[in-house]
Amino acid sequence: MRSLRYKPEYGFSPKNYREREIPIPAKLVTSLKVDKEKRDKTCGLVFPTTGCRPKLDFLDTLKAVAERAKLDKQNFWLHKFRATFATWSLWAGVDLRTVQQWLGHSDMESTMRYLKPSRSQQVREKVNEIFA
Repeated sequence: MRSLRYKPEYGFSPKNYREREIPIPAKLVTSLKVDKEKRDKTCGLVFPTTGCRPKLDFLDTLKAVAERAKLDKQNFWLHKFRATFATWSLWAGVDLRTVQQWLGHSDMESTMRYLKPSRSQQVREKVNEIFA
């Protein structure tokens, strides 16, 4: 699990202002640590620019990668990774409440949109039954 916290020194606040813990694969953590060892050890950012400022061009970078891969860059946006994470987590059996907390959603309906269509009605009925 990794913490998502306020970083006022960088002008960052989490979505919906909700600090939370989010799981990421151990392999990714290891890879990020190895990459960090190669950089300025005094900078606490994961993806800094020169001078230890936050990198702000992720969308431009993503579009350029899609274009190099000869994919339609209009089909790629940063939120798509978040949606994929939510969908795959739910498909793998992670409960709705947990995914809701990971995403920082204030309501269950926002999280439920990531369910498979065939399961979403079943889950909606169950949630309505529980909270009736």
